[in-house]
Amino acid sequence: MPNYKKIIMFFDEYIAHYKSFLKFEYAKADMINKGLVEQLSDSLTTEQALIMKTNTFEARRIKLVEGCGDTFAELIDGAPEEHREKLKSQHEELSEIIYKIKELNDGAGAIVSERLKKIQKRTAELDVYDGKGALKREHATKSAIFRNV
Repeated sequence: MPNYKKIIMFFDEYIAHYKSFLKFEYAKADMINKGLVEQLSDSLTTEQALIMKTNTFEARRIKLVEGCGDTFAELIDGAPEEHREKLKSQHEELSEIIYKIKELNDGAGAIVSERLKKIQKRTAELDVYDGKGALKREHATKSAIFRNV
């Protein structure tokens, strides 16, 4: 029989990690919204560390709940009555945090995608002067854009 006290303690730790991850995601979203590219670039190391820690937690979770079912709901259903309420609340809290992280990442992805489209459009336009000193816009070819990259 699984050690449900150990499982509950693990999920408390797991949730604390995801709360830290969510806090980071809010900070990252703020950097994206404010266009703080340098700070965003510097935060990649932190994000990679959080992802690696998440992977470690996930490996531990798999070993810990082995034989308890494939889903959190099955884990709860198989738990003794005295542990079900705590496991249910942990499941709800973890689900909310993960959903919020996904929501923030989806929003950030949309913002970055739109900004990239604008940058690509701008880099495809060149300011050139006609022979009389007037400014006119011309579209660059892809080879002209990527030649100096």
